[in-house]
Amino acid sequence: MRKFLFFLSVYVMLLLTACSVDDTVSSNLYLIPDDYKGWVRIEYDKDFGQETKSEGDYIVIKVNEKGVSKVKSTVTHEGWATNRYFYVTKDGERKELKPGKLIHGAVQGRESKTNPGEVNFFVGTKEEFAEATDYSRNAK
Repeated sequence: MRKFLFFLSVYVMLLLTACSVDDTVSSNLYLIPDDYKGWVRIEYDKDFGQETKSEGDYIVIKVNEKGVSKVKSTVTHEGWATNRYFYVTKDGERKELKPGKLIHGAVQGRESKTNPGEVNFFVGTKEEFAEATDYSRNAK
């Protein structure tokens, strides 16, 4: 019985170690021009991209009127993050957009040696998202 408990504890410790989460992951706060609808693309690790700043526990990413943001920071894959999305008026007022209502298809990918990372999501109604073409074919 002791051997069984010993092996069980070793197994549980190995399992917990393998399932650990990288605490360096950051959540993003996306600032989108008021009334923008369509695909948004965030390109990471761009020498000429914008500097990001922090707001509480969030990294702030400003999206331009074409739905694109190029940032100097790198994309982080490990861990769980809760992103927030806002429409921003010209006066700087924010209106939060909820995933599943006006934010759809949030995906991270297209990472390679020549492309260090990209995030895409759609801003609009479920019906507009359903009618939208695949972003990869419609890149801005």
